[in-house]
Amino acid sequence: MIDKKILIIDDEKDIRDSISGILNDEGYTPVTAKNSNEALITLNENTFDVIVLDIWLNDSELDGIQLLKEIKKFNAEIPVLIISGHGNIEIAVEAIKNGAYEFIEKPFSSERLLLTVKRSIETSLFKRENKSLKQKNLDDYKFIGDSNTIIKVKQLIDKVAPTSSRVIIYGDSGTGKDLVAKEIHKKSKYSNGNFIILNSALMEPDGIEEELFGLEKHSKIMKQGFFEQANNGTLFIDEIGDMPIQTQSKILRVLTDSSFYRVGSNIPVNINARLLCSSTENLEKLVEEGNFRMDLFHRLNVVSITLPKLSDRIQDIDKLIEYFSKIYLVNTGFKVSDLRDYIKTNYMSYEWPGNVRELRNIIERYCIIGGKIPENKDELDSGFNSKNVISMPLKNARKIFEKNYLESQIQRFNGNISKTASFIGMERSALHRKLKQLGISIDNKE
Repeated sequence: MIDKKILIIDDEKDIRDSISGILNDEGYTPVTAKNSNEALITLNENTFDVIVLDIWLNDSELDGIQLLKEIKKFNAEIPVLIISGHGNIEIAVEAIKNGAYEFIEKPFSSERLLLTVKRSIETSLFKRENKSLKQKNLDDYKFIGDSNTIIKVKQLIDKVAPTSSRVIIYGDSGTGKDLVAKEIHKKSKYSNGNFIILNSALMEPDGIEEELFGLEKHSKIMKQGFFEQANNGTLFIDEIGDMPIQTQSKILRVLTDSSFYRVGSNIPVNINARLLCSSTENLEKLVEEGNFRMDLFHRLNVVSITLPKLSDRIQDIDKLIEYFSKIYLVNTGFKVSDLRDYIKTNYMSYEWPGNVRELRNIIERYCIIGGKIPENKDELDSGFNSKNVISMPLKNARKIFEKNYLESQIQRFNGNISKTASFIGMERSALHRKLKQLGISIDNKE
């Protein structure tokens, strides 16, 4: 272990020297302090990878627990190993509760010390890498545009981000609802915490308790749920309108109590997390239809942000092309001007049903295969037959297919809903709802 500095804080010189010798033999760089004043001065002047701290410090202004609290204020990321010759359960619990990595009773073997030091460094490194990856994920894509509609959205983000208010983000698939949620998180007081995404479509009632709240057995946490992962951070519930009614009631309970119980535990876990959610459907309409709980809607509906379709902000396309080109054009030999000309020539009157996500996919495809487009330009706007459907999100492609399929079947049975429903295997009432949802109007011939 090279270039790993370890601070040893103990009032007994023999112990300081002993630990220093053990660590030095393994290639670490040990530094010692005999009391809290020395330790704090040393911490101000140096950077350490691990701290070994005695719980009892004679001739010291602060004891071990008090010094541990100060260290964590100074740098919460440093792993602190607490050592004591008078260990008991209460002290160990107090140390861990205040951020200690591990509690080691004296006398301890050199193997135990070295193993714990090694493990604490690896854990700290993993946390830093994970934090870096998390930040990279948050920064991967930015909310781009300077059209009037986007400027208004950005202004609303700036207003709502510093608050703790819940936010509903409306918009068609591919408009960037997740990016808005990330922008709010990055600009909020919860930005140092996790940004956790909960996909509502995957939230089935069976087993949902463990997914949301975690699992505990014999007082040991076996699994952290979404809410616990988001504690002191942000929980983004994507497409909350798709969430089953039974699951909605569980979410409501947490919002009402600001706490939850892990499965297998009767001890409440307090939660402090920012809640954001998105929906392509109007939640008020879903409430009226009985598909969304009114009490949950009122809990969530503090602030709403509505995102425009890409076809309503065409003036942003140049900036979006320039932004995505920096990601996908690297080492391809293509120029931004080539890409811009390609988009403007071949997609001039295109409606962009997949919005910004579809534009991004087309740019990525261009960089891979060199900008080949359908031979028949009319295919571009021909619904499900378009080769461009591959660039659409699944939800959009499914909607186009369902609309074309149902229109064909209804035409086949001369507008007779009963015969159509029987042939395709749907209840007549369910088919009526589906036709209404897809905007298909017919002259009903029952």
